[in-house]
Amino acid sequence: MNRIAATLALSLSLAAISHQAESAAYLRVVSWNTLHAGWSGSTNWSGYASQAWQKFGSTSTASNGFDVLFAQEVMYDTAAASLASALTSVSGVAWSYSVTAPIGRSSYKERYAVIYRTDRVQLLSASVWSDSGDKFEREPQIVKLRQKDTGADFTFINWHTVFGTTAERQAEIAEIANVFTSVQSGSGSDQDVILLGDHNREATSPWWDTLKTRSPAVGYKVNDLTSINTSCAYTSAYDHFWYQASYVSEYSASGRDYIADLCTFRNGLSDHAPVYISFYTSSDTD
Repeated sequence: MNRIAATLALSLSLAAISHQAESAAYLRVVSWNTLHAGWSGSTNWSGYASQAWQKFGSTSTASNGFDVLFAQEVMYDTAAASLASALTSVSGVAWSYSVTAPIGRSSYKERYAVIYRTDRVQLLSASVWSDSGDKFEREPQIVKLRQKDTGADFTFINWHTVFGTTAERQAEIAEIANVFTSVQSGSGSDQDVILLGDHNREATSPWWDTLKTRSPAVGYKVNDLTSINTSCAYTSAYDHFWYQASYVSEYSASGRDYIADLCTFRNGLSDHAPVYISFYTSSDTD
């Protein structure tokens, strides 16, 4: 190889490395039980948006900003629209959303919503789990997303577990393992499946053993105390992320979002702290 050809080859190689570095990106995800968003007293949209955008991360000095919000206890479709609009105002970038129909066995029903930055995230699909046998009070929302910068695809299961009786909660948590397996099996070559939401049980409970013993093994991130009582104190560890580490190699960090004042938060926004997870990738890994 002559000197000119060698120089050209080196330049092309360095350009390829530079392009790969430039295309690598984080996907930053928030999961939050918004406590009856849309009901009277739960319409502080700028407060919701400011907490999520400005307090992402576990400390007061964490960088602002995230890419996707999965919300539970959204009461109206207009509430999801209002959250997206408020995030657009607070962040200065455009947000869109997908919200389910009301879900629940009784007159009391809730919705799930996914709210996302349109410059960084493409919504591939959003649906509600087909609950044959009526095994769930609120069957999960299934969401497939693509990170625009890298082309990486992720599938999320957004779920608010019944509180109900002890037996009802335990039965739903056992059954979610079958949902996880079915969603993954139906995702073709995309094996990045992440279960998130308000699960009304600590992640260390043996109730999760049916999910944990799936193959490959399913593990959790975030088991911090996240529910907040009327005395403005953290109580229960109910909000988690579950996935198979052998498939979700993009994991970077996770935790409970920073809250500046628990009483202000509890009395004005929600009785659950948001939780977050970040993924870092330069391409679609499966």
